[in-house]
Amino acid sequence: MKLLPHTALSTAAGGLVWAITGEPASVPIAIAAGVLPDVDHLVDYYVKYVRRDGRFQFLLLHGWEYLLAGLIAYVFFLQEPWLLAAVAGYATQIAGDQLSHDRARWNTYLVTARAINGFRAPRHGGWGSGRAYQSLVESVPFGREALTRWFERRLPEE
Repeated sequence: MKLLPHTALSTAAGGLVWAITGEPASVPIAIAAGVLPDVDHLVDYYVKYVRRDGRFQFLLLHGWEYLLAGLIAYVFFLQEPWLLAAVAGYATQIAGDQLSHDRARWNTYLVTARAINGFRAPRHGGWGSGRAYQSLVESVPFGREALTRWFERRLPEE
């Protein structure tokens, strides 16, 4: 999922938490939790396009396990509006990615499954195509052509 849909969904989640709890900080917290996990793509872009090693895909911040841990923490230990906002924002991140990537398998967004697999890149979905950077390029407000050229110079020879 691209930046704008992640931002819109997490903003809505934060607004809902604000409406329920009366805590206005819920909105920026949900946005942060719904958008910032995508920084983990930078590690994967580095490995794939700078080191030119497409064998791995880490996505260390993308995991249903984190959502479950947040829900458990909220329900059993810490019923704070900020935690509810973080859980709601992250839920939009992980669910949005799972649902928007039509080739994603059920275990694509399980960190434990990827770890058991040695973080080897999936052969399905967009990662193996060499064009995994396109969502990043489409999400930046400027410099798209230069960024596209940079990535394309680093694609493996076919």
